[in-house]
Amino acid sequence: MRAQQTSRRPSLLVAAASAVVLAGCAAAGQNQPAQQKQLAAAVAVPPHLRPAEQLSESARAILRTRMASHARNMSDLMSAIMVLHYPQIQEDATAIARDVSLSRPLSEDASELNSALPEKFFLYQDSLRLEAKTLAEAASRQNPFDVADSYGRLSQDCVRCHATYRAGR
Repeated sequence: MRAQQTSRRPSLLVAAASAVVLAGCAAAGQNQPAQQKQLAAAVAVPPHLRPAEQLSESARAILRTRMASHARNMSDLMSAIMVLHYPQIQEDATAIARDVSLSRPLSEDASELNSALPEKFFLYQDSLRLEAKTLAEAASRQNPFDVADSYGRLSQDCVRCHATYRAGR
């Protein structure tokens, strides 16, 4: 009988240790950083889905090359953020801020290529540039939570613009 009780002790200890570990994992979700909300909002389907706003073929041509470059920049940025390589985050975010520089049309002259883009596009671009600069500043402070918050807002701008203009979504 004593041998049977002794053999149960290790299994009881394992069960108790497992319960403590599981309880710790369950509680960890409560201590999630604030950027979890921004990440969820950035990847969530917009609340009011509408068909993509139409852009002329000339506007799409302007954006096609820019978006390919932008996609590479965002991919590089995300890789740097995942490993918290702050100098690279700062460099990539600064490059994105510089790259989003399509100019608003200066006049009503229809020959201006950028006149094919609506004002809303430029508002998204302005917000993206601001968030990219904010991300570069967060990287310079080397604060991982500020970096995550800033990246969440930056990617949210991308998603909002794509939800507005991308055909075939």
